[in-house]
Amino acid sequence: MPGGSLKVVELRKAKALKGDKSRSFQLINPENVGSRRFMITVVEVRPGGSTPPHEHRTVESMYYIIEGRGEVPSGQGGKGKAVGPKTAVFFPAGSVHGIRNTGRTTLVYLSCHAPPYEIEELYRHWRESDFVTTGG
Repeated sequence: MPGGSLKVVELRKAKALKGDKSRSFQLINPENVGSRRFMITVVEVRPGGSTPPHEHRTVESMYYIIEGRGEVPSGQGGKGKAVGPKTAVFFPAGSVHGIRNTGRTTLVYLSCHAPPYEIEELYRHWRESDFVTTGG
């Protein structure tokens, strides 16, 4: 394969970061596979939990809902937008994004970002502040 070799990452072996009743499994990122242009995580959020609203100035983001129900910021400062399985949500660079589990079961979604950013730094800042903006 030009430019490198195939990498396989099993969810059960991926590094997990803990959040608000959630776990973010680091499937594809610069540290584990050497990706330079995107990163993908699988996020599980228990009922009542969330990925807090935040923004990345230069990173495009996308959530693809696999299981469960949630609510994402609408962008107009009003009520959030309800999302469910087999739904993708795109967040342009610089836009506020996050998701709250509004259902009775675990919310599971893919979180994709391009280019990659320092996700562990984001989780550290969440412990210190309600809202986080990253440069990447």
